[in-house]
Amino acid sequence: MSSRPSPPVSALLVRARSLACALPLEHVIETLRPLAVHRVAGAPRSVLGLSIVRGAAVPVVDLGGLLGGSGLAALARFVTVRAGARTAALAVEAVLGVRALDASLVERLPPLLQTDGAAGVESMLTLDAELVLVLRAARLVPEEAWRLVETRETGA
Repeated sequence: MSSRPSPPVSALLVRARSLACALPLEHVIETLRPLAVHRVAGAPRSVLGLSIVRGAAVPVVDLGGLLGGSGLAALARFVTVRAGARTAALAVEAVLGVRALDASLVERLPPLLQTDGAAGVESMLTLDAELVLVLRAARLVPEEAWRLVETRETGA
């Protein structure tokens, strides 16, 4: 019995500081121009604050800052994603387009990179001679940020 190759995974490619990242399309809601961000006291460093997207308060995460990318952030786009049952906005420098990623090229993270700091990184691959981090949307927003959104929504 021969094993069938895994089908390609469609992903949105983005640039977050110096990092190329892939977000599986099943988690992506939309891309949009940055909206006003309201800073929230006590938010983790990578959380820029809250923004009102389609009538709901969502945390805005500096994706490059979260992943430890280098350089200054010139945030040009928001990518809204499904993070489990919640919605978050990822602030990125550029949206590079949609690509079908060959599942055979995706590699598990080496143990050294399997840390809390890489909680949103599921795997990696090389694409056009560049390292691409494949992200897991449900793990990109720190739990403290969700608590801030819930507190804001309940008015507590």
